[in-house]
Amino acid sequence: MFKKILAAAAVTVAVLLAAPTAANAVDYTQGSPCRFDAAVAKAGDTVHIVCTPGTWSPQEFIDWTGTGENGSSMKLVSFRTSASSVHFAKQSNADGSDLLTVTLPADATGVYSFTGVGRTSTHTCPASITVLPADSSAVTVSDPGSGLADTGSTMAVWAVWIGGGLLAAGLVTVSVVFWARKVRAS
Repeated sequence: MFKKILAAAAVTVAVLLAAPTAANAVDYTQGSPCRFDAAVAKAGDTVHIVCTPGTWSPQEFIDWTGTGENGSSMKLVSFRTSASSVHFAKQSNADGSDLLTVTLPADATGVYSFTGVGRTSTHTCPASITVLPADSSAVTVSDPGSGLADTGSTMAVWAVWIGGGLLAAGLVTVSVVFWARKVRAS
C-alpha cells in the first residue's frame, strides 16, 4: 500500500514540475511586437518605433505602412508621399532589430497606426500611437508594456508557500500514519 502511495506522490511531483517546463518551451520573445518609444505624442513630434533584436530576420527588408488622419504629411525617416498613407521599405539590423523614426504631421490628431511586414519572415508587427494637438499637454507613459498578455497569477506569494507547506505536512502525516500501522502489524 505504501508503495502505491509513494508512486502516486512521485507521479504528482513529476507532473507539477513538468508544467512550468512546458510553459517555458515557447519562445515568447521571438517575433516580439514593435512599439513606440512613447504611448502619447504631440502633433509635429518625432517619435521612434523600436523593434527588439529577433523581431525580424537578420538584414531583412521590412515594408512599413503608416495610416492616420492626414497620413500623407507623415515622414518616415526622410521619405514623404502624397497618398493618404505612407509606405516605406527599410532593412533590419544584423540582430533582427529595427528603429524607425517617424515625424508626425503638425496638424495631427487621433490614433496613427503603423504596420511592418517582413519580406522573408512574413512576420507582421503593428504599432500605434495616440497624437494630441500641438497646443495640448501630452501625458507620457513611462512603461507602455511589453505587448504580451499578463497570464500570471494574482495569488500572493505567501499563500503559495502556506499551501505548499500544508501539502508537505499532510504528506508527512500520511507517511507517519502508514509507517506506524506497519510497525504495529509486525
